[in-house]
Amino acid sequence: MRSMKAVILAAGAGRRMYPLTQETHKCLLPVGDSTLVDRMLEGLLQVGVSEVMLLTGYMHDQLQAHLGSAYKGMRLEYVFNERFEDTNNVVSLLRALQGYDLRDEFLLLEADLIFDFSVLRRAVDSPASEVAILAPFKSGMDGTVAELREGWVHDIIPPERQQRDGVTRYKTVNIYKFSHAFAYGPLLQMLAYYTERFEENCYYEKILGMLIYAGQLRLKGEVLGDEAWAELDDPHDVVRAQAIFDGQRLLNQLEYNFGGLWNFPVIDFNFIRNIYFPTDAMVEEMRQKLPDLMHNYGSRQAVMDGKMATFLRCQEEPLILLNGASQAYPILAEFYAGKKVLIPSPTFGEYSRVFSDADTFRDHPDESQDLSARLGSYGLVVLVNPNNPTGTLWSTATLWKWISEHPQVDFLVDESFIDFSDQPSLTTLEALPNLIVLKSLGKSLGVPGLRMGYLYTHKRELHDFFQVRLPIWNNNSLAEFFLETGLKHRDALQRSFVATRLERERMKGLLAGCPGVGRIWPSAANFFLVEITAEVDLEAILRQMLRLSGIYVKDISSKVDCRALRIAVRTAEDNDLFVECWKKCYPLAARPATSAGRA
Repeated sequence: MRSMKAVILAAGAGRRMYPLTQETHKCLLPVGDSTLVDRMLEGLLQVGVSEVMLLTGYMHDQLQAHLGSAYKGMRLEYVFNERFEDTNNVVSLLRALQGYDLRDEFLLLEADLIFDFSVLRRAVDSPASEVAILAPFKSGMDGTVAELREGWVHDIIPPERQQRDGVTRYKTVNIYKFSHAFAYGPLLQMLAYYTERFEENCYYEKILGMLIYAGQLRLKGEVLGDEAWAELDDPHDVVRAQAIFDGQRLLNQLEYNFGGLWNFPVIDFNFIRNIYFPTDAMVEEMRQKLPDLMHNYGSRQAVMDGKMATFLRCQEEPLILLNGASQAYPILAEFYAGKKVLIPSPTFGEYSRVFSDADTFRDHPDESQDLSARLGSYGLVVLVNPNNPTGTLWSTATLWKWISEHPQVDFLVDESFIDFSDQPSLTTLEALPNLIVLKSLGKSLGVPGLRMGYLYTHKRELHDFFQVRLPIWNNNSLAEFFLETGLKHRDALQRSFVATRLERERMKGLLAGCPGVGRIWPSAANFFLVEITAEVDLEAILRQMLRLSGIYVKDISSKVDCRALRIAVRTAEDNDLFVECWKKCYPLAARPATSAGRA
């Protein structure tokens, strides 16, 4: 293994990272069981780096006191940029090259990076003398990007020159390999000239772009694949990095967050939505309209109720559009305070939370679902159809019969998953004054982030009780436009329900052939409740699947009387990956036969 040098640019104050960096250097923030800089040095050591120069500024003494003059035999040198507060990394790199002759090729890294060590290997092993590590550009990335032609960087584009024009671009990871000849020739000369004549508060990538344009730099682009990396610019980045690079922490973080999964590299089999809707055409319409929608208020509640009724093709008068179905729970709890309530068990957690003193009936495939003998003694009966997490379904005719036969009892029927079944909604039948239908539209429309749901009731007292508790602006303009444009895509929505049902049955067959899978409960929703046999270490297999393929799935053992997962139905490709990953991880999580009986 040849000896290499490295330069780490670590002068900045990291103000976007406040308050984390008010008393701690950015490099010394903990990620897992190490600090950012210690982890970086460990990676450099593994690819054969023998000497590292750290360009410092902010909290120089703290960083140097932490690291000292060597790291596991790797020599550490420091160059101090006394003007770190009013200059950018273009000056730091100039100070490094002027103050220290590295005498050989070297790696250039910025201090706010965390990465798999294989990322460094990509730069070291490349036969090119000048190399940039790049990553496919994804929404949410910021900073400098690059254009490639036949594997070579054609242009480096700083943020102020970027535009949406359909050209494929790559994010610069801020890891480079440079030869001594280039670094101490064209690069040093241009850095000195540009900072003296023009500006000192810019990024060094701007200089690299100039040298490419002038034909003085031929820069090879090494594009990452599955290698993990992250740039830490703010406290949210730290949370993401800690989860991604600490396998034990990722699952805990996902369960704590209860959403925000765009921040993590996961395939979500936990949160349940229609994976086949909205269509690409709808998403593009939303994207084109986004500036207008962001800059304008949505319409008042009464207008939104009308647009929802038009979209659903139902009466407007009994309908109330909600900011997600969850908005209804505290209002329902207030309205039915003191009433005797019956709810299913298990079911969606909000019902047991808001009706904490409710009686329950057991939802299990081995037990009768005929509740007619119990219904008359309650003020409110909650039915979730299909139920979450079991997928149990009553026929709409059965529910209508129970509701019509017990006019003194109010029935709250949650139809959030009804579209994935073969049953019609109760809203399509004759009006009953004791019926309340609640529905979360994030599940069926595939847009939980838009926060839409509705309450539908002819119980005037309850309807008015809701209306006076809702603000004039209860929904956002994105949700409003979605309802408007959705009128053109009703056929596609119906096709998405059919596609979900077909894939549900296919996936059921795939799961049935997996080791460690017991009973698969009958489901009329877009998910399965799957019992897991005793020999499987459930926590271990979930962490292995998350680590290996980014698969995130819900352990609901605490809600049912068995060890079980609730698995969402996704695309065929995702579902095949789930099954493949399960089979691969099963041997790693199977308990010895002697302990299975004690599980």
